[in-house]
Amino acid sequence: MKKHFTFIIACLIICLLPLAGMAVHPTTESTENRRMSEFPELKTEDGSWNLDFFQEFETYFQEHFAFRNELVYADAKIQTSVFQVSNVDTVIYGTDGWLYYTSTLADYLGTGRMSKRQIYNLAHNLSLAQQYIEEKGSDFLLTIPPNKNTLYGQNMPYYDSYIADPSHNADLLSPKLQELGIPYADLFAAFRNEQEVLYLKRDSHWNGKGAVLAYNCIMDALGYFHEDYKDASVTRAKDTDGDLNRMLYTFYGEKELNYNYETEQKFTFVNGAETVEDPWLETKGGTGSGTLLMFRDSFGNTLIPLIADQFEQAWFTKEVPYGLESLMEQYQPDTVVFEKVERNLSEYITMPPIFSAIETDLPQITETAETDATISLEALEYDVNYYKISGTVEEDYLGEETDILVKVNDACYQAYHTGSNGYEIYMKKEKIKTWPARIEVLTKDQNLCRSVQAKKIEKGE
Repeated sequence: MKKHFTFIIACLIICLLPLAGMAVHPTTESTENRRMSEFPELKTEDGSWNLDFFQEFETYFQEHFAFRNELVYADAKIQTSVFQVSNVDTVIYGTDGWLYYTSTLADYLGTGRMSKRQIYNLAHNLSLAQQYIEEKGSDFLLTIPPNKNTLYGQNMPYYDSYIADPSHNADLLSPKLQELGIPYADLFAAFRNEQEVLYLKRDSHWNGKGAVLAYNCIMDALGYFHEDYKDASVTRAKDTDGDLNRMLYTFYGEKELNYNYETEQKFTFVNGAETVEDPWLETKGGTGSGTLLMFRDSFGNTLIPLIADQFEQAWFTKEVPYGLESLMEQYQPDTVVFEKVERNLSEYITMPPIFSAIETDLPQITETAETDATISLEALEYDVNYYKISGTVEEDYLGEETDILVKVNDACYQAYHTGSNGYEIYMKKEKIKTWPARIEVLTKDQNLCRSVQAKKIEKGE
């Protein structure tokens, strides 16, 4: 009986250690790219009791309990060393210690492959953005960093037999971009032409040499004279703590070798930014001329020091969806670059860039069809200065390359294509002067133009 009692007491002590240890060794840093929660208040701002206190405390405890990062690291080492698997949902543990981002698995297996209609919709939306940018007098360029396992899938674990489609959305998109005349810096071709592995083993991104390759590909596609770093002094140091490494092993994972280019860069950050991780960056004083607006993601982190030094002034933003019109009006850049990683390409058809819809000639309507197409008008969630007019069209009325137009009162606009059968346009609120607004949805295939739905909407309805 005494042995049982001692065992129970020992278990209770072990269970209480993470809580008691918070008094002397709380977890204060997280490997996740977000702010850690604060200790919850017993009362709300209006003086009433906080009914969510225990739920908020549970979240606080899960993030801050003592030795959290050490315990997570120990568990990860056991799981990867003994069972060859990751204990974190966001990380895939590959062979030879390679790590991959789980969100790239659908692209790798081909289970997330877009239909021909969706590929066209994606290219169509980018074409509208290009048209808007070029009408404002700026140059446009699209670039897509490949997923790591698209280039280096040989270390993916046991998944080869599950590949449903070896093609990739970016590969399917590339000829459509060429057909529509969309300027494109093809990073897939650039990296596939290299024999050397240019991504990090325990990170989801390219290494320093890969960043220089991507930078040169982008600047060449823009046609800008630029420093190519071919003669730059390069050193290697085991100093890189990869993002996947931190997700899996917290702060105790092994760092890996990376390339460091020893060059003097002239640009400076002028908006108080502290690191390239900041969502909004402004730079000045580069050795080149002209101005740049770049919409980017985390792959831009290593590109920013290289690209910023080639422009007199540049602005880099991580915002999604892209607030294109407001930033174009404010900064009037010479060049606009869209950079988005392969795994997030679908965002161009789920959250397309925000700008006033481009007006087009009203085609002659050759047919009026009674369909179940839908129409809605609402304030845009991301910018209340705009209305969003959106809806769906029955797929029976949509071919692989059917365009959707929206007529608002007497003006006709080219619509974004969303998903496989949706559409939407954005309009500044002051643009609609007549209420109720008559909205009509048209589909256009070569010489055939159908009216598929019409509706009158009162202001505020």
